[in-house]
Amino acid sequence: MSKLNLRVIAKIFYDQELPYDAENAMKDVAPAGHALTFSADINAALSNLATVFSVPKWLLARSPLESHKKAYQGFVEWQQYMLEMRNSVQSRLDSAKQKDEPYFLESLVISSDAASSREGIRPLTEAEVLGNMFFYVMAGFDTTSTTLSFVFLLLALHPSAQTLLQQELDRVLGSRVTPAWDANKDSVNGYLGAIISETLRLYHPVAWYARKAVRDTTVTTASGATCRISKDTIIMIDVAAIGRHPGYWSPSTFPGDNTGIEQSPARDFNPARWLETSDNAAAFPFSAGHRMCPGKRFAEVEMCALLARVFSQFSLRLEADPADVLEAEGTTGHGKAWLEERTRERATKALYEGMGFGHGIYPKVHVPFRIVPRGKAG
Repeated sequence: MSKLNLRVIAKIFYDQELPYDAENAMKDVAPAGHALTFSADINAALSNLATVFSVPKWLLARSPLESHKKAYQGFVEWQQYMLEMRNSVQSRLDSAKQKDEPYFLESLVISSDAASSREGIRPLTEAEVLGNMFFYVMAGFDTTSTTLSFVFLLLALHPSAQTLLQQELDRVLGSRVTPAWDANKDSVNGYLGAIISETLRLYHPVAWYARKAVRDTTVTTASGATCRISKDTIIMIDVAAIGRHPGYWSPSTFPGDNTGIEQSPARDFNPARWLETSDNAAAFPFSAGHRMCPGKRFAEVEMCALLARVFSQFSLRLEADPADVLEAEGTTGHGKAWLEERTRERATKALYEGMGFGHGIYPKVHVPFRIVPRGKAG
């Protein structure tokens, strides 16, 4: 998901076609002058964000620590990539200005050109252009990739949801070719959009939002109590807790629940709740107000397009653990039903106990599944 999403971002935002090999679709090649490929560098930069932001660059450059060396290499390489992309657009700025809809990087470079600046509007500085380039990758790359990963895992765990999704895709998209799909009309607000919303509720890639009170204010809690917040107070909004709070969301269960997996949020996966008329005011996966995520619409369209493309043609099947297969087929004779339930229990448990946290949450336990053509047995 990370490499697939990176290719989308590279093309849409920076007009960069990453290398593609038909024999190895995710093969990357480092271009001349770089030690790291584009995707490897993004991963290096994002996985070492805390180090890059907290340790002075002069110290990173001289530190003997391996973690510091990797962080510094990722920072330097990404800065070089950004400068190269910026300079490429700068060299053809006149043609970029003639476009009705310049892509993201072209818009940034045009905004940094003093000759293009409107009266009273300051052109972007080089640091601001590079900062925005980095921000859009940092904010959109890992979050979207992580969300898509959880969508695939949850749909593999809930085949009935897959069936409902595929029925909607057949009804809405029909036999139309991909270029004829319309994100505004086809899928975002239907069951596909509900699947994405439910996934973000249970496994939001960002665990919390930080906000600063610009003035003294008073808020009312869910229990009706009032709380006074003083100006300049830093507020941490616990998105993960809000999305799973039993006071806001009714629980959903599926057959086969047992006490060993009762804590897993995967048990509460119920996209249909988003199709009801009840108020989902407790949900704001992209934040809200003036500080909401500027990439909200792009992320929604990208996820809808990718999921519609996959599930219109394919289905997901959880892959059983080899040891369970032997036990099911052995002298104990547990059989197919036992094997399927055992596989679901393993996946459900992994989606609770197998979570990691870096600059966001991610599944760190391998949950194997297969992609099979629709209509064929797993």
